[in-house]
Amino acid sequence: MFSLRRKIPHKTSVANSTITRTSTVSNSKCAWMKFRNVLRIALGHLALYCFVVCYVFAGAWVFHQLEGENETELHDKQREYAMNLKKDVIAKLATTENVAEINEHLRMFLRNISNLHISLDNYLIFNEPTQIVPKRWTFPSSVLFSFTILTTIGYGNVTPHTQQCKVFLMIYGAFGIPLFLITIADLGRFSKTAIMALVQKVSKRELKKQSDEHLLREIAEVLLVAGLFVVFIAIGSAVIPLWENQLTYFDSVYFSYMSLTTIGLGDIVPRRMDFLLPTLIYITIGLWLTTALVEQLADVFRLVHYAGRQVTNVKGITVWLGGRRLSMGGLISTVCRRVGMSDNLINQINWDRTVIDALDGKMPPTLPIFPWHFTDFLEHDPPLIDLSIDLDQMDGSFYCSKPLSAKKQRRASQMSAPAISWMRPQEEARILDADGTFPNIDA
Repeated sequence: MFSLRRKIPHKTSVANSTITRTSTVSNSKCAWMKFRNVLRIALGHLALYCFVVCYVFAGAWVFHQLEGENETELHDKQREYAMNLKKDVIAKLATTENVAEINEHLRMFLRNISNLHISLDNYLIFNEPTQIVPKRWTFPSSVLFSFTILTTIGYGNVTPHTQQCKVFLMIYGAFGIPLFLITIADLGRFSKTAIMALVQKVSKRELKKQSDEHLLREIAEVLLVAGLFVVFIAIGSAVIPLWENQLTYFDSVYFSYMSLTTIGLGDIVPRRMDFLLPTLIYITIGLWLTTALVEQLADVFRLVHYAGRQVTNVKGITVWLGGRRLSMGGLISTVCRRVGMSDNLINQINWDRTVIDALDGKMPPTLPIFPWHFTDFLEHDPPLIDLSIDLDQMDGSFYCSKPLSAKKQRRASQMSAPAISWMRPQEEARILDADGTFPNIDA
């Protein structure tokens, strides 16, 4: 007896250590599964972002190839044409002393030069045969051009001249613009989620959308995102003049606003190609905030638009769940069937009124999951019972068969789910064997 008492604590400690070890393994397994699920979702988004970056650089390479060589030939033609115009106007001015004719010759010369669409610096370089006109279609400028096409900013500082490049530009923009907008919208949604999570952490309480506070909360979120947008422009406009020396602070604010709102008049464009990467990163982050702000404003306008309207046709509403689109009717039917509710009972519920009551905070009347007291229930629909449900955790009442014999218990333990009888008690009693068990169906 003494030895038995001595062994009990030992067995208890062993059992506790086993339970602790099992719990630790289970927690680590759950953590690994959660991490793998998050990683799987994150890899999809990262793949999209990497594809967009590659798309920008691939387009820049094609633009550089199509316009780079053509620009050298174009400069040679422009130099020759400008020199011929210069010689011609000098010859005409030497043959006349009439002021009106001189003004007319100069006017025609300037008009012809302007038709070349060259800058004054390029014209002065044309006068020096040994100097080479710098190319505008360098690879960094091609990257900037591709970026402005996809973001629809369109500064217009460089434009394609060849027909092949124009055709490629239309095809490139047709596929790239929707792709980039989807990517920016995805990033903007993540930014909004991160901002709201930060606010919840700072306020240390859950932000809830309820009744009259719903509109006020949406407006507060708009003001928060708008404030972050203004602060971002203010800070970025103070940093950009560090490498764009020709810009004042006001010019930098003007450039930031025109770029982040995708207006892009093109009167101010990035000049320092060696600082192109931080400029593009700044614009991209600004576009995230712009998208988040527009999305938040859309939520407010949508809330105002649907204010006071009653919910109708709940089953016809389509939602996205798990990357799939389905109707609320299909979702309701799937969930109700999962818990064993029949189609006959599902159709008796007024789902529009149920949703309205739920939005108003009213609890709907409870309905039994297994309404065996309905006389027509079994005649219309047999109960749909999910055998994967843990019966010990179910709250509703249901009818099971009487305890099986030892032999049949061993056979039932090998099955994936316990045997359940869906018949009424009187029908069950009528077919019971003499020993109080169901007849052997396998026999």
